[in-house]
Amino acid sequence: MLAVSGLALVAAPASAQTTFSIGPKVGYSLSSARFTVADYPDYFTTPSTYHSGFEAGVVAQLAFGGHLAVQPAVLYARKAPGYGTHSYYQPNDFSYKQDYELKLNYLLVPVNLLYSQRPNGRGGQVFAGPYVGFLLGGTYQSTTGSGRGSSVSGGTTASGDVKTGDTYANSNTYYIRQLDAGAQVGVGYGFDALQVQASFSLGLRNIGADYAPNAGNPYEAPVIRNRGFQLSAAYLFGSSK
Repeated sequence: MLAVSGLALVAAPASAQTTFSIGPKVGYSLSSARFTVADYPDYFTTPSTYHSGFEAGVVAQLAFGGHLAVQPAVLYARKAPGYGTHSYYQPNDFSYKQDYELKLNYLLVPVNLLYSQRPNGRGGQVFAGPYVGFLLGGTYQSTTGSGRGSSVSGGTTASGDVKTGDTYANSNTYYIRQLDAGAQVGVGYGFDALQVQASFSLGLRNIGADYAPNAGNPYEAPVIRNRGFQLSAAYLFGSSK
């Protein structure tokens, strides 16, 4: 009986240290992508541009009573990367450009390890962790132009759907691989229930689809990796265990 009582006294404080909380999370994002083609000639460049998006969903926090916590989340995210191909071939004084802006809808699952200035996520925060993303679909808009001289203005605009796929199957559809994966790091501040965080995410997986074997493309398929900045706020409803 004394042994059982002793174990109960030891276990009670330990269990009381762990807290679980959950709540809504919303945020603003500024996203782009690194776009590269391995066998492009030297006179080709592949610039990237950032565009606004958003994210919304649910985040949970498992805090261990001290300064460490784990924060998994499930988020719907709109990413809007921009990138393109520009070239100027000096011997012919001829320029070409093709720019893309995508609107990609993702289901994101990030899992961060968080260290806070005060217990249970309060005070200043630093965090890092992996994420996986599942592409749900999207749209694209492209602008293509060419002409004499070192720059091109204007061009022909086209638009269409973005679908999930590892290989292009239809020239009128833009294909992106369904699975994305990467890492994020960030800082934040935790109040009693409100948390405000800023982070940077870096895609580590190529999301660019391969060209069909008989498509006759003169260059290799592009390698595309997501990247972006996020500013978010979450309100956590907690219960102690």
